[in-house]
Amino acid sequence: MGEPIAPKVFAARVGIGRVALSRIENGKAWPRSETLKRMMAIFELDWAQVAEVGSNTGSHPRMPDTPQDGQQVYLCESLRWGRRRLGWTLAELARRSGVSASQLSRIERGQVARSAVFTWHPEDGNIVREDRRIVFGNPLLAAVAGGKLRRASF
Repeated sequence: MGEPIAPKVFAARVGIGRVALSRIENGKAWPRSETLKRMMAIFELDWAQVAEVGSNTGSHPRMPDTPQDGQQVYLCESLRWGRRRLGWTLAELARRSGVSASQLSRIERGQVARSAVFTWHPEDGNIVREDRRIVFGNPLLAAVAGGKLRRASF
C-alpha cells in the first residue's frame, strides 16, 4: 500500500472533510456508499476484503459489546416503535422534542455511538460505570420510547 496517508490528505482524496472522517473513524457516523467506495479504491480493497455476503438484504443490527450498548439498541428500537404507534413522522417528533429529524433517524437506526440524548439513569450515580443504565435524557423521547404516551395524550 505504500506510505501512510495523513488524515487531512486522506479526507481530501476521499472528498470529505476532516471532521467527517474523524466521525467515521470513531463510529459516530456511517460513510455513504460513494465515500466507502472511494476509501476502498485508495487502499486498493475490494468488497470481499471489506464485507461478508449475508442472506438478509435489510440492515443488520450491531452486536452489543457492553450492557449499555444493548440498552441503547433497545432504546433506539423502542423509540421507533413508540413514534410509529403514535402515528408521528420523524419531523413531528423533531418538532415536539427539539432533536433534529436527521438525528432522530440515526438514533432509531442505532447509528449513534454516543449522543447527547442519552444519559445515565438518575439513580445510578454511585454505581460503577459498567453497571449503570442508559436512558433518554429528553423527557419526550423517554415517554415515546417507554410507551407512556397515547394518541389522546397530546
